[in-house]
Amino acid sequence: MTPALNPALDLNALAQAYGRDRRIHIPAILTEGSAQRVHQCLTQETDYSLLCQSGPDQAVAWPVAGLTPQKEVELMNGAYGRARDKFEYLYDAHSLSREGEPYPDPSHYLAAINRFLNGPAMLDFARRLTGHPEIAATSIQATRYRPGHFLNQHDDINDVRRVAAFVLNMTPHWRADWGGALLFCDRPGHISEGFLPAFNALNMFTVPQQHQVGFVSPFAGAYRFSVTGWFLR
Repeated sequence: MTPALNPALDLNALAQAYGRDRRIHIPAILTEGSAQRVHQCLTQETDYSLLCQSGPDQAVAWPVAGLTPQKEVELMNGAYGRARDKFEYLYDAHSLSREGEPYPDPSHYLAAINRFLNGPAMLDFARRLTGHPEIAATSIQATRYRPGHFLNQHDDINDVRRVAAFVLNMTPHWRADWGGALLFCDRPGHISEGFLPAFNALNMFTVPQQHQVGFVSPFAGAYRFSVTGWFLR
């Protein structure tokens, strides 16, 4: 089943809300059947790598299937040490497209997700929602946050092509005390707003905005699954 936008969405109302707040949470973004198929792909059919840094602006991807428990603990402790004083992250990811190019394996369902997010329906939706007709492509990765994972505060401004960031939530069950929320930090010293992990919901926000993904608690009872990235000019 190809991913498809929910035909009941009121795009005019959504665009008004986005224009006012520069960010939005949209429940039931996909048709129910296609959302279930995306969830199945992310949870059962995707090979993830653990992302972290080995130095300033030096990202490293470690295939999760080949990680020993000892190595993973070493990587986690290193990330925690660096995160005290600067930007750092630790989460599982799988790249689908960096600037709109096709997914390498056309038979994999990730290719269908990539085609949808880089296809005319979704690109037109993003243009009309944000009021940016120059959006031309989507940069995409599948993400999985397990207990102990996080993404420190940042603003996404390091690539001038980014118009808006998105998080296509695919987490059926989550509790607020498990952490992992998308948090906006545009009030000095305060969290302005937060969106909890959800199922079949789209978060979008204009770049730049200070934001983070909160630390996923060690006692979290689920993984946080999503498809994330940026709409590019």
